[in-house]
Amino acid sequence: MRIVPFKIPKTRTEFYHYQIDRLNHFYDKLHQHPEVQITYIEKGRGNLIVGDYTGRFSSGDVLIIGSSLPHVFKSDEIYYLQKTKQSVGYSLYIDMKAWEQEFWKSNDTLSVARFFHQCYQAYQLQGTLAKEVATRLVCLRRLSGFRRALFILDMLYLIFEHRAELKLISDGGWLKLINEHQDTRMSNIIRFTLEEYHRPISLQEVARVANLSVEAFCRYFKTHTRKTYVSFLNEVRIHHACRLLAERAFTFSEIAYQVGFSNLSYFNRIFKRITRKTPGEYVMMLSKQ
Repeated sequence: MRIVPFKIPKTRTEFYHYQIDRLNHFYDKLHQHPEVQITYIEKGRGNLIVGDYTGRFSSGDVLIIGSSLPHVFKSDEIYYLQKTKQSVGYSLYIDMKAWEQEFWKSNDTLSVARFFHQCYQAYQLQGTLAKEVATRLVCLRRLSGFRRALFILDMLYLIFEHRAELKLISDGGWLKLINEHQDTRMSNIIRFTLEEYHRPISLQEVARVANLSVEAFCRYFKTHTRKTYVSFLNEVRIHHACRLLAERAFTFSEIAYQVGFSNLSYFNRIFKRITRKTPGEYVMMLSKQ
């Protein structure tokens, strides 16, 4: 699988596209598009990969994904197995090239236009800003024409005005050296990891997936993600462990083995390194929410 150059369905004269997804699972191919994407997850959960960030997404999340930043919302397996499960997302795609007309270069609008035009990062919205943007993304379905355009512009200004509340999750730095051949290679590595994280994975095995020697693979992965493959694999495993801890159906030992760790003490150490909490502290935090 390669990073798919995704085409947003809109006319050349539109500077935005609004989309509601109601599916069993979200589009599961690592993809990119030149439009800045603002998404509210109303229903669904799974793995989120955006740029060099690996984490989880769940209901209530609101994210901004910068221009041409590779990303995928990979729904959990249960959404593929149970047809009664539904994933719902509201997304707004902003085409900054279409926005770059003379009107947007006026003193009144230039700062907002510049912020989104230079957006090659990914952010998670926090607190009241996240709730407000989520509400507005849902409300867009009831608007059309000029009213919708005005509503979108007001929402973009709201985000710009409260940009201090944005949590940076990826700075887009891994884009700098990727070409089409490398896109395919990185996509294969990510796909393999998401499917096989639950078992032991050697560097030799994943290097074969990338069609590289172990030494060349380690150098390639560090260059394009700024982290080692083992660090990436552990992040994927710990994010799955967090999901299992939230379900409260397994012991710590059972969870450790389910996500690919053969040693409980090593699992505990890696869990604290990534989350800044022990598994026990993480469960206590969940109980207070």
